Amino acid sequence: MDFIFKYMDDAVWLHEYFIQRDKEIWFHETIFQNQKQYFLTIDFSAISLEEVETGFSQFIIQKKRNDWVKDILREYFFFKEEEEQNNILEIVIDMFNGDRPELTSIISEMNETKMIRHAVSALLEQYDTVSFDSLIKFRLKEYYEQIIVYVEIAIDEYKMEQEYQVFIQMLRDYLLERPSKLDVVRIYFEEYGIFYNDQFQEMTKSEIANMLDRRLLTNHPIYIDSVTIAPLLSIAPKKIYLYADSFDNGLIRTLQNIFEERIMLANKEQFWQERNTFFTKLANT
Repeated sequence: MDFIFKYMDDAVWLHEYFIQRDKEIWFHETIFQNQKQYFLTIDFSAISLEEVETGFSQFIIQKKRNDWVKDILREYFFFKEEEEQNNILEIVIDMFNGDRPELTSIISEMNETKMIRHAVSALLEQYDTVSFDSLIKFRLKEYYEQIIVYVEIAIDEYKMEQEYQVFIQMLRDYLLERPSKLDVVRIYFEEYGIFYNDQFQEMTKSEIANMLDRRLLTNHPIYIDSVTIAPLLSIAPKKIYLYADSFDNGLIRTLQNIFEERIMLANKEQFWQERNTFFTKLANT
């Protein structure tokens, strides 16, 4: 059975895939209507139909999907810069790998491997010579359209992440110019941060309010968390100790991104141990 490819690197990828698995497959090129065509010839007495389906599925998932994403970005959405394409491609790959459920949950679920294998299988059963371009155009049309949907969502996410990075850098710049009002602040993290000073005394709302730079809230009311981020930026402590049960939290990650080396993470148990030690030493002096 012959498979015809428009691009040499596609034929070479599949050829190497089967060769690495000790499968006999023949590669050659011809010229048709002044254009080169690349052929792979497979002997089904040496390679099973299932192995061919698996090979084509891996070829599409590992190579062609990435090529198509970049083509879509360039031709549909005019992303010309390779760095931008690669950043968006990473998001798309994460979506297909199930690592971005918050993004894929808003669209219909797709069984990628099943969809590809079904298309390849139907084509292999009907023809002795298969054009890969025909496979794309007709059999994988639904799959290709789904990739476009994924790309659209990934672009939106990429733009949001870019805005977030600009926002974080703006707050870092603010922090560099802000004089420290306290050397140490301790945050006991529940649904929000409870502030303690370096002597493990809970800070009152009025204490925090007196140090608050209200320009942070008036200039950026949507982005700035008024309970934790704005007070910490206003105080600009040299060291922040944050105690929590879990650090898989968007607010904590944002605090880490803003304060970087200034912030230290620890579990809540450590807070009570340190607090008890501090007051024990204080009582003994």
